[in-house]
Amino acid sequence: MQYPVDIVCYRCAIVLPVLDTEVGRAAWWRFMDEHAYHPVEILWEHSEAWERIDIDFIHVDSDISSDPSLAEYAGDDWAGRPLALQPRPVARAVAEIVTGVEGTFAAREWQVGAGDAAVAEWIAKAMDFAPPPGVLVDEDTVRARSAAVHAALERLHLATAEPVGENFRALLEELLRTLPSPADVPAAALVAESGPLASPRLWDVERALRLVQHLLNQVSFR
Repeated sequence: MQYPVDIVCYRCAIVLPVLDTEVGRAAWWRFMDEHAYHPVEILWEHSEAWERIDIDFIHVDSDISSDPSLAEYAGDDWAGRPLALQPRPVARAVAEIVTGVEGTFAAREWQVGAGDAAVAEWIAKAMDFAPPPGVLVDEDTVRARSAAVHAALERLHLATAEPVGENFRALLEELLRTLPSPADVPAAALVAESGPLASPRLWDVERALRLVQHLLNQVSFR
């Protein structure tokens, strides 16, 4: 009897199911070629390491549109590969914050403030990010995506002046310390860094903001 097994690369934040099929074996060889000298780990169904895998990770063969299918990963037609395998330091840092806050939810340690839900929902509405890495961009697209990032960062900043609970205010302040300021991600620089695919720095911040949106959606229901 075969049990489900996956392999994860923590440096590149990617998870691959290990399957005994022709395409599965091709994907496995591709993974070993790309991540042989990276921190990797085999994951079984009940591995404790699954707790370290969050929504910023790329899950090969998942039902998320920005993730590659097994065939795309195994072959040469995963258009977003050059961008998806770039480091994502901002998203990684935000993922740690998200994991910590979700731990306080599970332990019932989060103290809800009267205005938390409404403010969280207001911020989250400005954070529908994380387009697939393979999306082709031009200068206008990069500038539009940059403007959306700046607007979301500004909304986070404005939210700190709203009447929210102590825990939520501390979270907002921590996120603002971790995320770049608009001045740190100028549109002109992001345009210059982009080719047919978006700038890795832009996509990193977009992924981070998507993680923030995911967390805020949880806060809004508390």
